[in-house]
Amino acid sequence: MNSHLDPTDLGILNLLQENGRLTNKELAHHLNRTISPIFDRRKRLEEMGYIKKYVAVLDREKITTCLIAFPQIALNSHGEDALASFQKTVISYPEVLECYHITGKYDFMLKIMIPDMHAYNAFLRQKIAPLENVGNVHSSLVISQAKGEIGLPL
Repeated sequence: MNSHLDPTDLGILNLLQENGRLTNKELAHHLNRTISPIFDRRKRLEEMGYIKKYVAVLDREKITTCLIAFPQIALNSHGEDALASFQKTVISYPEVLECYHITGKYDFMLKIMIPDMHAYNAFLRQKIAPLENVGNVHSSLVISQAKGEIGLPL
């Protein structure tokens, strides 16, 4: 845990992870503090980058039916330029929700959201396979989701 964060800072962050729409007055009430110091702390947390942005979390099942896939990709070359080039390309694809450089048999793991299996096949064939450094791809498809937290445990 970062030593710059005291219990009040952690309280602010925890509350905002649960409800980013909380006002400074509501935060102060929950934390038994006055509004002014909460305002200052929240602003400092934003300026220091602890709070990156405020978003609305959508229920994807109410928006669209889709397939979630986790392709793991092994590259042929592992030089810094090769890794950076692959990463820069795949994060530009709108289907890619998350991109991780990982250890083990594979070099990258992506989280992909696409409409269906046909679209996933097209994604692999038209966007991943043509990349010059791709060696091997192993895919895992989501059957169901038991948990999907976005907040960090503080």
